[in-house]
Formats: sequence, C-alpha cells, structure tokens
Amino acid sequence: MNKWVWVLLVLLATGVAGCRSRLAGTGEPTEPPRRDLPPALLLAELLARDAGDTSAQMKAAATLFVDGQALRSRVQMRWLRDRALQVSILPLMGVEICRLVLTPDTIHLIDRYHKQYAAASVGEWPEVAAAGLTFEAVQSLFLARPFLPGQMLRPDDASLFEAKADSSGGYRYTRVTDQAPGHIGWTVDGRVCLTSILWQKPQPPVSWLCRYDGYRVVKGRTAPGEMTFALSGAGRFPLSFSFEKMEYDWNTPQHISAVVPASYKRTDLKTWIETITQ
Repeated sequence: MNKWVWVLLVLLATGVAGCRSRLAGTGEPTEPPRRDLPPALLLAELLARDAGDTSAQMKAAATLFVDGQALRSRVQMRWLRDRALQVSILPLMGVEICRLVLTPDTIHLIDRYHKQYAAASVGEWPEVAAAGLTFEAVQSLFLARPFLPGQMLRPDDASLFEAKADSSGGYRYTRVTDQAPGHIGWTVDGRVCLTSILWQKPQPPVSWLCRYDGYRVVKGRTAPGEMTFALSGAGRFPLSFSFEKMEYDWNTPQHISAVVPASYKRTDLKTWIETITQ
C-alpha cells in the first residue's frame, strides 16, 4: 500500500489529461472532424476551447510505472479554475487512501494510510520547480491545452509561435523567441486536438513528455480517451504513468478540501517522502 502513495508524488508534477467532455466514454462517441485551418488559427481555436469551463470532476483508471513496477488504481480529480486541483487515490472499493490539494501557492498532502499530512508552499518542493511544473502548467495539462512556463496562453497569443507541418496533418509549434529557462513545444493535429507537449531544461537536466490520444466527441465536446506522462531528472529515478477510460463532468459544483482529522500527525515533506518509500 505504501507504494501507491507514490502516485501523489507523480500527480504533484502533473494534472490529469482532459479536454472539455461530459462523461467521456459514454453515449455514442465519434471521431473529431478534421479541419482545414492555417496553423495560427488552429492553435487559436484550441486555446479558446476551454474558455467557458470553470470546474470539473474527472475519474480514470491509472497505471504508475516506478522502479520497475506497474501499480494500478482508480483516480479522481476535482478542479476549480485558477484556484485549486484535488487528486484522490482510490485503490480499493472507492476508498481514498491519499489526497493532494494544489493551489497556486500551496501544496497539501493528506496520507490517510499513515494518518499524517504535510503542507508547504510550492517553493518548498524543489522537484516541482526543477521540472517547470507550476500551478498554471498543471492546470493546462489537465485541460489538454498548450501553455508557457508560469502562464496560461490566450487565443491571440498564437502569433508568438512558429509552426511546421508534421505527419499527423497538423503542426509542431515552438516559440519564435524562447527566453525561458527551459524549452517547450507541442503538437496539434488537424482535428484541433493537442497530441503532445515536450518540456526540456538543460541545467540541471530535467525533461517530461505528455501525450494525448483516443480523442472522441461526446455530447458536442471533444475529449482524449488516454494520456501518458513521463518525467526524468526530477527524482531518484524516471517516473511515468498512464490514464485510461477517463470520464468527466464539467462545470458542476466541486468541493475541494484540505481539512484533516485532529488525530492526524503533521509532518514535513521530506519526512513524509522518507516514510512512504520505506
């Protein structure tokens, strides 16, 4: 059971993939239609797609690959735009054993298995800073939308990027002038669907790659059915995970809480990590 708490360490570094779908995987999904759009307009349309979304709940089947082992569980995520993300690990009969609550400036970790919790500012978690995964980045990964380190992009920012055609019938985008400490680029296919994001930092060497697949249109909303994420250089060994059978419920009331029972013991992040990896 200890190993499952490792999922929070990975989910701390990313959000679960998702576009704007209501209960994706139900109903009669269809393939998103291809669009004959120039690259700037293609990117602008993708960046505008989630403009009306303010909250969401997502459930998925997760597989974590760490230290040569594959660990599986159900995962539930709640999201409030620009305010908070909550991730719950539910390996047995829907019972939560651990929870992460991430806000723009604070990380809360609640370990129900060991009856302890930790709370710290984002700056106190060096792995997050090293990997360039701010709250804005995690939120964008959850929305399956392109972003720049430390900021959300707007539709009129499409002109800041140059595009080259790729084999998917879409484009690979990079910034015209890349002044950030790390390099970031992404691919968007001809269906106006984000298919990958790659982030690299030379010193110290850290990189991560996120891929989206299985897009379907359900009730007029486009959503990926699968997502994979691989991170290297930010911990003791490379980590990767995948999500399948993702289901979403968008723009409904979501209660996010970092409240813990009075009997739980408070610990610091370093001690917490040492405890769960024993």
